[in-house]
Amino acid sequence: MNTLFSLSGRISDALAVITKLMLGLIVVLVVADVAMRNLAKPIAWSTSLTEYLLIYVAFLSAPALVRAKGHVCADFMRAAMPTTLKRVVEKAVYVLCIALCLHLGWVAFQSFAESLRSGSYDVRTFDLPKWAIFLPIVLGLWLSAIEFLRFLTGRDSIYALDARDIEGF
Repeated sequence: MNTLFSLSGRISDALAVITKLMLGLIVVLVVADVAMRNLAKPIAWSTSLTEYLLIYVAFLSAPALVRAKGHVCADFMRAAMPTTLKRVVEKAVYVLCIALCLHLGWVAFQSFAESLRSGSYDVRTFDLPKWAIFLPIVLGLWLSAIEFLRFLTGRDSIYALDARDIEGF
């Protein structure tokens, strides 16, 4: 299990670096597109590329955000619960998150496989194979499921701010 979690962490970190580069590219594309609209002719393909990159940014960064606890968390109800109930609710949240990530990842994988089989394209200002749209969704969701599994198995707590907040440390 530790090998799986370690591999998932390294892949998540690499995807986070790629995501940062994509965000930089999006900024450059938007600035260039706005400048070109005002100075000359707009860059026709920049809007489509930016939209595709936003899908990649959203899903490829998800596992690293789960691992780093970089999510939005409304903890007020859990904070008011007794310790035993907190643990039960926490485990239930992990199971629910794993189930959702695996299910939605499976749906995305089926769409990925079908678009790969059919050879379909998303046609905008440039053609993009549809499988390339579903691939980051599958990767992001399934790696996120592994990260939630890491929390479920007690390696960490999504509610702990640092290692001192985890029971037993």
